Amino acid sequence: MKKRTKKIEIMTTDEEYELLLQRKTKLRLAEWVRETCLEQKPAKRVSTVDPLLLYELNKIGVNLNQIAKKVQFGKHNIEWLIEIIHIERQLASLLENDY
Repeated sequence: MKKRTKKIEIMTTDEEYELLLQRKTKLRLAEWVRETCLEQKPAKRVSTVDPLLLYELNKIGVNLNQIAKKVQFGKHNIEWLIEIIHIERQLASLLENDY
């Protein structure tokens, strides 16, 4: 793959920017714009999952890894229980947002 060396900046209104974010099918806006404008074929299958949902699930996975590390290093049970409660609240937040 060639290294990208050129940068393009565009000005948008707040509404236009939000519309772009809503329409994108990639996690990164720049990748979506390149694919859309240059009609590039995606290298792999395009996910139909909402990128925001993937981002939130990744955050949950990071929290689970932190819990696993704390348990491995013998932290007190109350500390990782607090982490689990934090994850539960994040999941509840996702459900409230109709995911």
